[in-house]
Amino acid sequence: MGVTVYAYTVEPGTSRITGYSSNMGNVVDELRGVRAEILLEDDRGDLPTSEVYAFDLFRPEIDHLLAVLSGDAELADLILKDKRLVKTVEGS
Repeated sequence: MGVTVYAYTVEPGTSRITGYSSNMGNVVDELRGVRAEILLEDDRGDLPTSEVYAFDLFRPEIDHLLAVLSGDAELADLILKDKRLVKTVEGS
């Protein structure tokens, strides 16, 4: 059994994925706030379209955790089942 979490990139290709939540609405709200803050503080007239992703994750098993603790693997590499674009956000 797995879980799905959501996250965003403000400027795809240049910013890292951040803002993780189990609720897509929370991620979109946070993204809109971040975009508004960037536009205001950085005195920018526009931002490219931002993207929201869904990450389908396997629940880690004890062997996964042991491999991570031993430094033999990264947890994300072991539990990521699928990553997909689910929404784009334009404007402020």
